[in-house]
This record gives sequence, C-alpha cells and structure tokens, in this order.
Amino acid sequence: MVNDMTSGKPLGLILRFTIPMLVGAVFQQLYNVIDMLIVGNFDGSRALAAIGTTGNATFFLLSFTMGLTTAFSAVIAQYFGAGNEKMVRRTMVSSCYITAVCAVLLSLAGIFGARPLMILMQTPAEILDSASLYLQICIGASVGQLTYNAAAAILRSVGDSRTPLLFLILSSVLNILLDLIFVLVFRMGVAGVAIATVLSQIISATLCVVTIWRRFPIFRARGREWRPDFHSIGQIARIGIPMSLSSVLLSIGDMTVSGVVNTFGTDVVAAHSTSYRIQNFATMIYFTIAEAFAVYAGQNLGAQKFDRIREGHRKVAGIVTGLCVAAAGILFVFGDRLIRLFISDADAHIEDIVPLARMNLNISAAFFVFLGLIWLYNYMLQGMGDVRVPLLSGIVELVAKIGLSVLFGILWGYHGVCYAVPIGWALGLIPSAIRYHSGSWKKLSTKIVGSESPA
Repeated sequence: MVNDMTSGKPLGLILRFTIPMLVGAVFQQLYNVIDMLIVGNFDGSRALAAIGTTGNATFFLLSFTMGLTTAFSAVIAQYFGAGNEKMVRRTMVSSCYITAVCAVLLSLAGIFGARPLMILMQTPAEILDSASLYLQICIGASVGQLTYNAAAAILRSVGDSRTPLLFLILSSVLNILLDLIFVLVFRMGVAGVAIATVLSQIISATLCVVTIWRRFPIFRARGREWRPDFHSIGQIARIGIPMSLSSVLLSIGDMTVSGVVNTFGTDVVAAHSTSYRIQNFATMIYFTIAEAFAVYAGQNLGAQKFDRIREGHRKVAGIVTGLCVAAAGILFVFGDRLIRLFISDADAHIEDIVPLARMNLNISAAFFVFLGLIWLYNYMLQGMGDVRVPLLSGIVELVAKIGLSVLFGILWGYHGVCYAVPIGWALGLIPSAIRYHSGSWKKLSTKIVGSESPA
C-alpha cells in the first residue's frame, strides 16, 4: 500500500515509516556482520581481517549506484506528492533501465578491479588473496543487491517500507544458514560466505520485483510507458549524479583512511574492521531516520507544504540527537564485550586486537551527534532535489579525512587516525546546516511540480 505523507501528524508518519526501514537496516547489516562473525570464530582473525578490509572498497564500488537509487526514491516521491501517476510509472521504468546498465558495469569492475584495488589500499600480503576473492564475488555478482536497492527505493518513494523489509528478513536468515553450510560443512571459508551473500541478495531482489508488479498498480507500466523516457532519466541524473559523486568522495576518503590503517599491520586491520562494523550497527537507527525523512521531505516539497518540512525536521533532529547520545553511552559501557563477539577467545591475537578496536570505537562514539545530523541534513536536502550543497559537504569531509588521516597517522600513529573520520563529520555538517536554515531550498519545488515528459 502507498503512504501519503503530505497530511497527518509529521512525527507519527515519519516514525511509522522508519520502523520497518530500521528493522530492514538491521537485517541488511547482518549480511557482512554474520560473515565476519562466522569466519572470525571458525577461521580466525586473519579471515576476519580479510573480509573487514573490503568494507570501504565495497562502499567505493557501490557508491555511484547508491546515489542513483536514492535519486529514484527522491524523484518518484516528488511526483507522487504532486499527484502525477503517469510520471511515477515512467520514472520507475527509467530506474529499471539505469539499474540494468549499472549492474553490468559494476560486475565488470568487480571481476577485473578487485585485486588491483586491494593492492592500491596496501592490504597486508597475508590477507590479500582472501580479501580480493571476497570482493570479486560480492561485487562481480552484485546484480541482486542493486536490484533490491532499486526496488526498495521505488517502494519507499510511495511510503511502503514494509514490503522490502519482509523479503530482506527472509534473505538474511537464508544468508546465515548458507554461511554455516559453506563454512562449517564445505570448509569454503571466505569464498563460502561471499557466495552465501550474493545468493541471498538475488533471492530477495527477485521476490521484491515480483511483488511490486503484482500488488502495486501504480507501478504497472503499459505499452509506450516502457519506452526509455529521457525526461525522467534526466531528472534522475540531475539529482543522482551529484549524489553519487558525493558518495564516491566519501568512499575515497574512507578508502584513504583504510589505506593508512593497512600500513599498521593485520592486527590493526582486524581491530579497525571490527569497530567499524559495530559502529554501523550503533548508528543505523539515525541513518534510517534520515533516509525516511528524505521521502517525507520530497513528498511535501512536491505538495509545496514547507511548514510541514520545517516541523518534521525540528522534531526529528531532536530525536536523532538523543539517539546519538544514547548509542555513544552504550558503546562506552559495552564496547569491549561487543568486540570480543567477533573473535574466538582462543585466537592468539585477540588481546592485541581488542584494545585497538575499543579505542577507535570510543573516539568515534564521542562524535556520533555530528554523524547523525550530517546524515539528516544531507538526506533531507537530497530528497528535495538539492544536490550541490550535500556534494560540497562531501568534499569538505573528504579533504578532512584524507588530510587528517595522513597527518595524524604520521604524528600519532593509529591513535591519531581514529580522529580523522569523526572530525570530517563535524566539518562536513557546516555547509548543509547553513543551506537548510537559510530557507532557500523552497525554490526547489518549481523544478518538479507540474513538470512532465513531453512524450
């Protein structure tokens, strides 16, 4: 069912829309976390480090498509808010074509570019082969992930966050079962968990697409509507390409930090990777709220209900701030126990890895409020079609991450590197906050309302 967010109490609408997305985010995170938990406990800290060190490389390879799928949601949400169902369908069709092209290009990049990329990131020699293989499989067969992301974005644009959740839960459970089979029964190690991941993603994507067609008449394109529509493709490109570039810049910054981290040895890589996964779990709630608010903002911009956008933002910003403080407190208290879940007590390197991971976790947690707010401001602006300022925010964050990770790494080693990323969050927040509070984003409504393909 569709969900019109242009009427009703803003906070209630946003939270009801967020809850299924949050549950879905938990299960989506389980893909990589379960991979690391299983290999970390059954194959050791070296296998854990091999999978963990691919995280930022995976983000880099997927980052361009992430911006485009977010644009699918932004453009369709604005047309839906404006009541233009014909352009909702045409934009959905354009999203299908764009996803297909991206799937082919990304597959080639994963197959032929995985190992050179891991070498470029100075991956330690003892885990290079395993890390490259994991990345090749996950990116080379990423068609399932791309298709699921596109289908989920299309459904969320009209307020349905439950349908993609159901299939994501199913595929996550399947992923766990396949991980255990491939690792414990067939002894396939890193390759096994990678294969389990892509198979699970393909299943969830297939189920999601079939359900869209059967249960949502608003997306049932007919006849000429299946022709490529360059007007809607242009709308997606106008929003999606700058968003993708912003994601690419952020991923380059993260890869640079990983490259610096990799020079400190495999124990530091394992520690950094483990703390990174725990941070993702701790921060997913306000990341998900930011994604949900982007849809709310997009629909209300299309309906030209600016006061509802301001009211929703004020309340959501307060919630995000409180959640950031709570997440930081939990990690300060229970961080050590969470880290030890990823590594067997019998592992010879565990007592070297845990203090390093705990240090990074504590430093990042102290800056969570900046991360929560930068996500909220940037996703909100992107959902309304403002792509330039979030791109500027990404550039500021990129420069800070690269410059500070290299400088602080030279001066204070890994301890210094741990400060580079969170300081980047704080600096990147500044341009986006200024843009929103200036109120100039209201002019963006004229770019969507009433616009339509001439075909």
